[in-house]
Amino acid sequence: MPELRGLKGPTLDDARRWMGYRVDDIYGGQIGKLADVLVDVHGQPRWLLIKEGRFGGRSRHTLIPFDDATAGSGHVWVPYEREVVRSAPDVKPGAQLTEREEAGFREHYQVQGSVA
Repeated sequence: MPELRGLKGPTLDDARRWMGYRVDDIYGGQIGKLADVLVDVHGQPRWLLIKEGRFGGRSRHTLIPFDDATAGSGHVWVPYEREVVRSAPDVKPGAQLTEREEAGFREHYQVQGSVA
């Protein structure tokens, strides 16, 4: 089978165009809306900030790794089940992500590497 080389994933510009898109889990279940894209020190997208709607008008924000996210037709799909995302830590929109918080998200999603 031929090996695909040189294919690049979505860029930061692509990810920023996804703002406001519905975010769905691996099975197509709605998780929330894309509120922002967090980048590393090199300007590469690393995390998607998701606003989850809750019953009773309450909402919360959390992060999902940018890697492996794909988008189309007003949706972003991520390779995680909704319950995995819902059990992720909360974050405050606009706040700087600390190394400790970022490590907690990497551990939660079993992701290697760092934002730095």
